Amino acid sequence: MRTYETMLVLDPEMSKEHVEEFVDKLKKFLGDRGVEILKVEEWGARPLAYEIKKKKKGFYLLFYLKGDAALISEMERSLRLMEEVLRYLTVKKEEGDIEASQQRREPEQEEKPEEKKGAEEEAVEEEIAEEETAENEESDAAAEAE
Repeated sequence: MRTYETMLVLDPEMSKEHVEEFVDKLKKFLGDRGVEILKVEEWGARPLAYEIKKKKKGFYLLFYLKGDAALISEMERSLRLMEEVLRYLTVKKEEGDIEASQQRREPEQEEKPEEKKGAEEEAVEEEIAEEETAENEESDAAAEAE
């Protein structure tokens, strides 16, 4: 059995209860067919890159699944028929990919670039400024000599 990642974009006008019902229905559908659901992430409503069915937003769900390719293709066929689903994409994952993608998604301490710069960055900026000053002085001297 292989590991898959399926991203679903649902109609943003669905209520929270309807989304939960949809997730439960999909979990039951997959469970009945022997697909193991490793994890479900709700990303919430987010803007789409382009309009889909005259919608500018979509409700994102991410499923991590373990199952056979035939079962995954059957799931995709049923997703195609569901009116709530705007788009879906299933990608085959390697075993270590799920942990790696979760580590990348963990929030890092964000630091504003204006607040604090490292010593190396400051040194590089000073060197660039000195080079620009030297070049300007050389071009001024050349212009005066002519």
